[in-house]
Amino acid sequence: MNKKQLIIGTVLNLSFGIAPGWANAAVAAPADIKAKGQLTFCSDLENPPAEGMAEDGKTPSGAAVDIMNALGKTLGVKTQIDNYQFSGIFAALDTGKCDLVMASLGKTPERAERYGLVDYWRVKSGLLVVKGNPLHLASFADLSGRRVAALMGSRNESVVKQESDKLVSEGKPAITLVSLGTNVAAFHDLLLGRADAMVGDTVVINFYMSKAKNKFQTVDMPVPAKTWVVAMVKNNTDLRQAIQAAMDELNTSGAMTKIVQKWGIEHGVALCDSEHPCD
Repeated sequence: MNKKQLIIGTVLNLSFGIAPGWANAAVAAPADIKAKGQLTFCSDLENPPAEGMAEDGKTPSGAAVDIMNALGKTLGVKTQIDNYQFSGIFAALDTGKCDLVMASLGKTPERAERYGLVDYWRVKSGLLVVKGNPLHLASFADLSGRRVAALMGSRNESVVKQESDKLVSEGKPAITLVSLGTNVAAFHDLLLGRADAMVGDTVVINFYMSKAKNKFQTVDMPVPAKTWVVAMVKNNTDLRQAIQAAMDELNTSGAMTKIVQKWGIEHGVALCDSEHPCD
């Protein structure tokens, strides 16, 4: 697995008002994090607008990148982001290559059983289809016999698989699921006509719709909204409590609202904190 070590530098941190020396922490960092002076995230930086790269192709950029950076500031430490393909991101966490995973992770019973989780957004799912929706794709039944592109390892991929199995059990053609390593690749399949639709979170599909103006439209799907989480190893209670406290501080201070407004996604997400849990 290829990995790029990406250090969030002083310029990005100054955008959140972080002074040199990482002083004035609003929340106390756990002892081990404070000792090493940095909070390390594993992320998938090919998932804009949440996690992506700036135009220079090497500087992490996105709404979730801003949150990661702000969490480090709130704990009084630097933020480091290591870039992984989504399909390998939990293996990296399990082997201690990072403290946290933040990569548009949906909250699932399986993840809650295995990892410590902190909620931060609640997001819907949908389809990106050709403008005018000529194939009339509005339900899972409509996807029977169609090709659907999805992010490999994502919750949306799992939902499509489950619905395809259900269609087959009813004697209908399966959904041809095209699982790809990045949302960029999934969008390219749709753009090139190799898929009839792309399934994704509303934050993602609205972003790609804006990149190909007047070519595509979104379609809401009958999928319950999902909560996005920061994940960490299950037994690290100190880190989970610190991240929850830091996330609460970002909401109380208005920093989280500023981040979603900056990226134009305030109408696509509901914010979560201890007083306003998403689940």
